[in-house]
Amino acid sequence: MGGKTRGRRLAVVLWPVLAVEVAGLVGTFTLADTAVLVPEYDGPLVKECAVLLVLALAVLPGVVAVLALRDGRNTNAVWRAAASWILALALLVILLRAGTGLWVVWCAVTMAASCAATVLCTESATGLPVRPSRAAAVIAVVALVAAVSGSCSGPYTDYPGVWTAPKDAASLTLTEQTAAGQGGRYTLRVGTCTEQGRWVFDYPQMSTSAQMRLHREGELSCVPTAPDTWVRIVGGTRAAPVIALPGLLLTKQ
Repeated sequence: MGGKTRGRRLAVVLWPVLAVEVAGLVGTFTLADTAVLVPEYDGPLVKECAVLLVLALAVLPGVVAVLALRDGRNTNAVWRAAASWILALALLVILLRAGTGLWVVWCAVTMAASCAATVLCTESATGLPVRPSRAAAVIAVVALVAAVSGSCSGPYTDYPGVWTAPKDAASLTLTEQTAAGQGGRYTLRVGTCTEQGRWVFDYPQMSTSAQMRLHREGELSCVPTAPDTWVRIVGGTRAAPVIALPGLLLTKQ
């Protein structure tokens, strides 16, 4: 009798948990703006730690699924484990595209609710409705499709063109690449100072965002730096990315 009562209570709990997962996904996709070019790092190892967190949360459902397969009647646990694993994959895709931010909190809520439901279903092999578990799996697949098909900020490598600072205080003109990966020529103007040279991509890339170097030719330098000036995307949008030079922020025109 006690077992049936406990099973009914768990069955009632599964629907609110599913609602929490849906709310968490709505918050995640609403706040995770993949159209914005995020800086390479929001803080020391922040993105790496977030990736490890998502992967760690994905391990539990996998283990539960293996254990649940020993009992063919417990289809709930299998559905829930699959949903949790797919959700972890979807949220990892968004993490790589949108960087970190407030949306990660909603991501954590989603995964915590999903893993809790997986554990609940594992503890009760029979007597639980399978509909909420199947619904969770369907929602997880939809989330994964939405994450994969969404706009991707990614490394912005279309550097050739004209970049200007506010009020035309400075400008950087980059010519088209002479060959794939070979870079081209540049002209940097800061006030009345004009500097010229060649630019190349940083290969092999050692970071998540593509960066480039300006090789100055001659002694005249318009920015206080070594002969090589590092340039990288620091923000903006895909329509108007922003790059940083020492003491300067320039936007693509």
